[in-house]
Amino acid sequence: MAINKSTKYAINGALFLGIANAALNAIRQLNEIESDPGKKFSWEKVFLAGGKGAVLGGAAGFAAGTLTDYLNSKEKPIDTDSYLLDIVNTLKLDKNDKVFVNLSNKTNLLIELLNNHFRNELSEYPARYGSTEKGTALKDKFDIDISLLFKPISFSSTKAMYHTVFEFLKENVGKYDIIDVREQKKSIGVIVLVLNKEHKIDIVPIKRTTEGRNNTSGYLYVNKQSFLTDDSSYTKTDVPKLKSVHLNNTQRKIALVLKKWKNDNNLPLSSHLLENLILDAYAYNQSKLPKGLTQKITMVLQHIADKLEVAKIRSIENTNNILTNISDNSKYEIIEACLDAIESYQYQPNSVVDLFKVEV
Repeated sequence: MAINKSTKYAINGALFLGIANAALNAIRQLNEIESDPGKKFSWEKVFLAGGKGAVLGGAAGFAAGTLTDYLNSKEKPIDTDSYLLDIVNTLKLDKNDKVFVNLSNKTNLLIELLNNHFRNELSEYPARYGSTEKGTALKDKFDIDISLLFKPISFSSTKAMYHTVFEFLKENVGKYDIIDVREQKKSIGVIVLVLNKEHKIDIVPIKRTTEGRNNTSGYLYVNKQSFLTDDSSYTKTDVPKLKSVHLNNTQRKIALVLKKWKNDNNLPLSSHLLENLILDAYAYNQSKLPKGLTQKITMVLQHIADKLEVAKIRSIENTNNILTNISDNSKYEIIEACLDAIESYQYQPNSVVDLFKVEV
């Protein structure tokens, strides 16, 4: 349970005013010694001043906290599950939305263009994947991902594959509503105009390791070129395996709410890792899953706070890719945000309105 505000404010008030009063006493003594070198510094006076400040600060904090606790106890509870379900419906990408339909049509056109041009090099027809296909895309922040799976002998290297596709797409700027093509770390961003606004289609070229129906793995080009150096490399992936990872209906709702939450708080948490952490939380708590959407979201936040520092979650498409290999600073930032959200909810369940909000 979250600590009540009377205790929390009392502790904070005692610490703040105690330290401040002790520091002021020490400064006062030093100034007096500077004026009268015969005087001696007294630690006893410092500690006594600190104690007096702590008593006053603690009392003031306790009073303020008690009032806050009283007002909190009088707040009429809302149905947090209903509120969050409304949030999900507001956040979720509607595939009948005219912007998505328009972008989807342009994507189909681009797929045809790529398939016709690279027909002899492709191992299979270009396919969509990613959050729009899984139902975890936010309506105000989405793009469409296309995988281009090439035959093993199609190009001399992943670098040649990547740049050949990039140059072909670059040649088509000004056609099919394509206004720009951008090199990205592992994909190529195609910027198109949809109802006079820019939207992105991500093209992911993959060079298959070997041919064969049972082998779906391939290599991605990892673009790390800078002004002075070229540290580019390649990494293994398996898009069909990525597609095989399914979140159930409730898990998709949790993903949508927490994606918006992590975006609002600028947390260094990728959507791919977030979805894997949701699955990990379910696996860890499978014998004691709570009821209700609110409790399930709290369960996931608590799992992230408890396990992110020590968990080793591997990506299904490449077991060498450890998703939890992020910096300690990033982990600390994510954990602190989770703990703050949990504490706010435990103190006042209605805080979900502020924690998970949508601007109308």
